[in-house]
Amino acid sequence: MKFKFCLLIALVVSACQKQEPPKFIDEPKEDTPSNIVSLEPERLAKLELGLYEVVRKPFRYEVKIPADVFAHPNKESFVGTNISGRVQKLLVNENDLVREGAPVAVLESATIANLVAELRESMAAFLLAEADYKRKQKIASENILSEKVLLESQAALRVAEARRFAAESKCLGAGFTQTDLEKIKATPDSAVACVLIRANLSGIVAKRFVTLGEYVEPNKPLFQLVSLDEVMLIGNVFEPEFGKVRVGQSVEVKFGAFHSETFVGKIHSIGAMVNETTHALPVRVILANPKHILKPSMHAEMTIAIESESPELIVPTSAIGIDGERKILFVQKSDTLFEAREVKVAEETSAFSLIRDGVREGERVATQNIFFLKSQWKARELVED
Repeated sequence: MKFKFCLLIALVVSACQKQEPPKFIDEPKEDTPSNIVSLEPERLAKLELGLYEVVRKPFRYEVKIPADVFAHPNKESFVGTNISGRVQKLLVNENDLVREGAPVAVLESATIANLVAELRESMAAFLLAEADYKRKQKIASENILSEKVLLESQAALRVAEARRFAAESKCLGAGFTQTDLEKIKATPDSAVACVLIRANLSGIVAKRFVTLGEYVEPNKPLFQLVSLDEVMLIGNVFEPEFGKVRVGQSVEVKFGAFHSETFVGKIHSIGAMVNETTHALPVRVILANPKHILKPSMHAEMTIAIESESPELIVPTSAIGIDGERKILFVQKSDTLFEAREVKVAEETSAFSLIRDGVREGERVATQNIFFLKSQWKARELVED
């Protein structure tokens, strides 16, 4: 009987208790807009929100683009010959280092013998015409020779001189140097049927296209020479960055083969035409390469530092919350109220972001505990729905 009485009393007490609905940690007032997060003063005192005042200042960010290494266009050349002939000797191999003017091959050709014969003939004719003119000039000074005869002798000298110059030019075009011509003039009885093919650039023999004994024509390249003292990198920037890259901008470059080393250069030129397929604009950078460790066809990553031309609205990147495809800032409306506001982010770095729309200069935004503010905002949206 006593047990039944106690059970009855417990039921009565339980029925008399009020059932209160669950509340948010910080429950906003009923008339507060749904995008407002309200924090109780006690809760706010325990949170570190890192309030930041939105300001306008120059925005600096980096654009990273892949690039490839090429030989400097002004330090790459092909070595060939202007006459047909047979390669009698090869004096260099691939990867050999050569200096400008150094011999790289010996070419044997009947054309050489003909050119040398023409040079010697023109030289002899010039010397004869010169001696004849000087003799007649002396006679004319004594009024023994007519002026007409002297003028004819002078004209013959000029013709002989022109032919000598033409013969010398042909020999120089065939590969002879001025020193070679002086030796040929000094030894008129020697036979000459070969010419040295010389390097036209100081650098490395990148490729050899000829074999010993091969008959070559003037349009055939024999060697490819490349100077690696400087190399050119070519990367591609896309339309959003077209107006932001300029000639002379500093560029940092990293290579997979030398990941611990950073190379520094400047933008040398920017392409005038956009690639029809990729819609990219080529950017060229010149890099010093004194140790020759950078080789054509290597891959690299270029980092171009860009600064806005005028002050922009800047907020710390940590202040931006993600809501699906939207980006959100929590803007302080009062001491305890924060508005979840969608913004448009134009550029973003690990430290700061450039805001195009959604916030005004002078407003204060939270930069810490963004996840907590977002959870409060989303929890309220769920309850209201």
